[in-house]
Amino acid sequence: MFYKISNIATRESIEEKFQVNFEFPNLYKSKGVIDGLKESTVSVITISDPKKATYAIWGLLPENFEDNWSVFQDVFNTLNVNIETLKNGNGLYSNLLQNRRCVVLATGFFTTWLTNGTIERCHVHLPNYEPFAIAGVFNELSDGFITCSIAVTKMSESFKDIPNISNLKPLVLNDNELKQWLDPLTSLDQINKLFQNHESLDFDYEIFEVGNSILKS
Repeated sequence: MFYKISNIATRESIEEKFQVNFEFPNLYKSKGVIDGLKESTVSVITISDPKKATYAIWGLLPENFEDNWSVFQDVFNTLNVNIETLKNGNGLYSNLLQNRRCVVLATGFFTTWLTNGTIERCHVHLPNYEPFAIAGVFNELSDGFITCSIAVTKMSESFKDIPNISNLKPLVLNDNELKQWLDPLTSLDQINKLFQNHESLDFDYEIFEVGNSILKS
């Protein structure tokens, strides 16, 4: 599963690429490694307001949940979600695919793979570290905070050269797919086809060692 992403983009580059304005621009901070296991905040665009970028806690919580984020995540890890779970739409995931889609903004994510008896980590990114959109779903809590989960899908042929111990990858959207994902009029059949037949972007990768900085000057 995918528990770490990176976002080293400037606020201005995100606003220009996605044609959005940040709700609270002074709160934006780039970060080389965002660790979802540590109650981290990510930048998102929601279907509710596709012209605005805002912030969400990574790790979906029920709308009426009032306890600590870590309490829920210890019982039920919701950093990632697959299409089958979203299509079933039971319990926590009820109506999310239809009504509460979002994208998580990132410049990279991390895969793991097994080599020579040890686990290596790869930082996967676009050649120029351009920001991209990862499909996701969200809930809004009673206090106004947004929580989200990243959508994952099966690895495509175009992704086969990226070292990855899993057969899954984050559902990264190109420009046309992004418009579909954030359009309330997009049908569930169209969303399902997007999961099955989306176009993978041209990713690069490098081996990542803990302690190394990936922030670019």
